[in-house]
Amino acid sequence: MLKVVALVTIVVKFFEPGPLRNARKSLHLGGRVQRFFSPQTYSGNWKWKIPSALVAFRIVLGPVLILICLQPRNGLLLAGGVVLALLSDIFDGVLARRWHVDSARLRVADTLADTIFYCCILAVILLRFPDFLQRHWLLLVMLLLAEAGQQAFAFLKFGRNASYHSLLSKFWGLLLATATIALLGFGVDNWLLDVAIAWGIVCNMEGLAMSLLLPAWRPDVLTLGHALRMRRTLQSQGECLGV
Repeated sequence: MLKVVALVTIVVKFFEPGPLRNARKSLHLGGRVQRFFSPQTYSGNWKWKIPSALVAFRIVLGPVLILICLQPRNGLLLAGGVVLALLSDIFDGVLARRWHVDSARLRVADTLADTIFYCCILAVILLRFPDFLQRHWLLLVMLLLAEAGQQAFAFLKFGRNASYHSLLSKFWGLLLATATIALLGFGVDNWLLDVAIAWGIVCNMEGLAMSLLLPAWRPDVLTLGHALRMRRTLQSQGECLGV
């Protein structure tokens, strides 16, 4: 109760004449909040910030879950964190496309955020289940090599990381999240996790094939068939292979 009273007192003083109000004005907090949500912001800037904030949320959430993992009785909290990450991964793309702010920069950041988050989740799993690596090390090594290989190839060819968001990779996101929630929240380590890891290897092989097919970097390529049609279109427009 005393904490609530103290918090209310601080909030009141934040708007009363005095040093706290002067500090608030010097930081221009009101103006920043207003500009963030203002529809008059240049080029729909407030709409661009929300998908970007969802991407940044996943990057921050990963290390936070590692810290939560160090506390006792944390299984449901960790599972809840994976659910939040999954929702942010779904809605950053949905909102960006709906508001027409889906840029190449955002798509690359989205892929990077997914990679960082699940690397943190792997660390959480190894901390909570030390025997996990012994049971799944071969599939994990294959997945890490496939991921690193296809991203390295895309970077060497296009100068930036691949960000295809194919149908296979979308299903992989759902499958991996489901298997991770089952493991962290309920201690279920069964065939579903093996299938999720194996599916990730297949997705990376598909990504590598897309990078081989495409003459220029493109985001959001749903299938290999789409990649092949894009290749023909780009070649017909005079774009040279390898550019």
